[in-house]
Amino acid sequence: MDNNTLCPCVADALFGTRQITVAGKTVGITGLDAAFAAVQARGLTGDAAISAELLRRIRENNYIPPALEGEYAAAALTEYRLALAKNKSVNHTYPIY
Repeated sequence: MDNNTLCPCVADALFGTRQITVAGKTVGITGLDAAFAAVQARGLTGDAAISAELLRRIRENNYIPPALEGEYAAAALTEYRLALAKNKSVNHTYPIY
């Protein structure tokens, strides 16, 4: 490996990439925790509003295949709910836009 190549674990740490399962496949999502914090800060309620906002924010840094938008939204909402249940609050160390 040359000096211009980051190993995936280093890139994950630098760019805030987390892995989630979407449609049975493991995918890396950059900025997922930041999206969670932003959605929580907005105080959105209802699954449709939360998943739409999560999808909008995730799309800023990630490619989401149009045919899988529903699956990405569902997976993001599931992860968001798990993060809230686990932490009672998501990490607010990221800027909220």
